Amino acid sequence: MKFKIILPLLISILSTPVWANHYCAGTIKNVQLNRGGEVYATINNLASNAFLCDLSPADDGNDAEFCKALYSSLLLAQTTQQNVTFWFDIDTDKSCSKGDWVNLYKNHGLYHFKLGD
Repeated sequence: MKFKIILPLLISILSTPVWANHYCAGTIKNVQLNRGGEVYATINNLASNAFLCDLSPADDGNDAEFCKALYSSLLLAQTTQQNVTFWFDIDTDKSCSKGDWVNLYKNHGLYHFKLGD
């Protein structure tokens, strides 16, 4: 009896698609800051002039402390030529080539970063 209950449950779990987060890494070519506090960067092998976060976001924006930490880390990474790894959680395109002038926060779900290898 238990087998009849467990088998369909197991099949439904195993056949459900998994939407895993993914990550991409690259070196920082440039870091940009506009007078509105928006942080952009060109990341080799990832994106050109990509929006990353806002230092003084609106209510529905990113976390300001996260953005300050990211901004200072990007400057350090550019100076030292360290790799930066970015994690995304709403990105349906698992390719690491995101394009030009993309919003990595809103469109791809940028939520985590790491300096170094």
